[in-house]
Amino acid sequence: MLRDGNINTLRIAQLTAAALMAAAAAVCFTLAAPARAAVIDVQCLGSFGRSFSPAVTVTPQTVTVTEAFDYDTCAIGPSATGAASITLSLGCVPVTAGPPETETVTWNDTTGGTSTIGWSAPTVVGQTAIFSGTVTAGRYAGDSATKVTSGISYLGSVVGCLLGAPVSNTTGLVDSIVLTR
Repeated sequence: MLRDGNINTLRIAQLTAAALMAAAAAVCFTLAAPARAAVIDVQCLGSFGRSFSPAVTVTPQTVTVTEAFDYDTCAIGPSATGAASITLSLGCVPVTAGPPETETVTWNDTTGGTSTIGWSAPTVVGQTAIFSGTVTAGRYAGDSATKVTSGISYLGSVVGCLLGAPVSNTTGLVDSIVLTR
C-alpha cells in the first residue's frame, strides 16, 4: 500500500513539473515576442500664447487661462491650431504647474476635423513644460500624445509682476507635439 502512495506522489510531482514547464514556456514565448513599433501620426512644432483673466498679480487669485496653440511646422502630418481654457488659483510666484486640461486641435488640411486631447498635469522644469496625454475623441482617437513647450516671455513677466506690473499674457514655443499609435 505504501508503494501505491509513492506512485501517486510521483505522478502528482510529474504532472506538476510538466504544468510548470508549460507555463514557463508560455511566459518565455510571450516575453520573446517582438514589440510593435509605435507609428507617428503627427510631429510638429510651433508657438503658443496664453492670456490671463484677470491679470496675474503678486496676490494669488482665481484666474482663467486661455491658451492658443499654432502647430505650423510639421515633419509628419498636417499643421493645426489648438485651444484650451483652464481656471486655477495663480499668482506671480510661486509658479506652479497647471492642472490637467483638455485641448481641442483643429487640423489644417482637406480632411479637416478635430481631435480632443486630454493632457495630464504638466511636469515643469524652469520655463519648460512637458505634457503627456491621450487623444480621447475625433481624428487620431486612441493615440498617445506628448507636448513640450518653452515659455519664452514668462520669466521676464514674473520680474515685472513682482515689481507691480500685472501679467495679462505670455508667449512661448511648442518645441514638439507628437501623436503616436
